Amino acid sequence: MLSLSTRSLVLNLASYSFDNITSSYKVGACATDFYSNPSAGGSLYPGNTSANAQAASLSTGWNNLVSSVYIS
Repeated sequence: MLSLSTRSLVLNLASYSFDNITSSYKVGACATDFYSNPSAGGSLYPGNTSANAQAASLSTGWNNLVSSVYIS
């Protein structure tokens, strides 16, 4: 499990040894964006990542694909 709390900054998951291994998520009080490439590059995750959202599995085609995160 990885817990991130830094806001208003793109976080590259490779820095936490968590690149391309995300399979589920739980968002805290701030909306979050997931990206397929480092530095908010590539595709934006299409699932619900608003405040307090969660999913036991990622949308089709996204399992183990998230490389960066932005917390609003």
